[in-house]
Amino acid sequence: MFSINAQGRQLRRPATAVPPPTEPAAAWRARSFGAGAAPIAAPAVLPGSPGGTVRATPEAARALLLAGRLPDELIVSGALRLNGEARLRELPRWLECTHLEVNDCPNLELLPERLRATSVQAARTAVRELTGDWLVREHVGLSGNPQLRQLPERLTARSLDVANCPRLLQLPAALHLTHWLEVAGSGLTGLPGGLRVNLHWQGTAVDERTAFRPEDLKAVDILNVRNVTRRRVLLERFGLDRLVREVGGLVLDRDRDTGGERQLLSIPLEGDEPVVALRVVCPSTAHTYVLRVPPHLRTCRRAAAWLAGFENEHDYRPLIET
Repeated sequence: MFSINAQGRQLRRPATAVPPPTEPAAAWRARSFGAGAAPIAAPAVLPGSPGGTVRATPEAARALLLAGRLPDELIVSGALRLNGEARLRELPRWLECTHLEVNDCPNLELLPERLRATSVQAARTAVRELTGDWLVREHVGLSGNPQLRQLPERLTARSLDVANCPRLLQLPAALHLTHWLEVAGSGLTGLPGGLRVNLHWQGTAVDERTAFRPEDLKAVDILNVRNVTRRRVLLERFGLDRLVREVGGLVLDRDRDTGGERQLLSIPLEGDEPVVALRVVCPSTAHTYVLRVPPHLRTCRRAAAWLAGFENEHDYRPLIET
């Protein structure tokens, strides 16, 4: 139905994208969706609109798009909800609606170049590049799009979620957000100049250093944070291995296995449960690993058993440890 090349979006549509204005709605419905189709009002082609501008109800617009009949411009008198539609591969070049929802559409590759909406939810699709001009009054949700590497050149919204979009390495210079930006799991390393917005990591407010430069964090930053949720985000970004190297921790237990000495360490945290971790040496590579375990464990053997999936340490009898 479509292809993408270096010159941009190219579409191949059926010769008759929408019914002629003079065709009866019943005949159009039977021709497009079968004789037994439910009564859905045919989309109205706006007079004098070159390229095919269509005004439709949400139901008619949904039927039109799932049939692969795309006008150049589609104006929907309500919310356009197409979540989970594997048949959906593209949306019109120009689209206006209240709420656009196309989550979990695995074959959706092309979104509008000009979009006007109250909110947009387009998570977990096959979209690679977004271009053009998007004006969204509230939230734009684009999380979980592993192939996404470009946002529209002009994007205005209240908030934006690009979590788990690892190929998205930068934001457009003209991006305008008024509230917050979710960046956890994205490939972003900074904000464009002039953009001032609250940053979120898995829903928790963070600063630019935590979001983009975790290597600049220090162990004292984690220990001094009073907010438990924010501290856990800092610890995730900082890394458990590094925390143990810098802080050390209290030795709760030590013994030996085939890799050598192993230690069960505890790092107390104010207002939160302590970080308890088993430090072991791999007998094959001699690499040291620090693995977090529940804080109630008190012996290395029980911690190792828990990591191996055993609740009872007496059931943990490894023949070979690697």
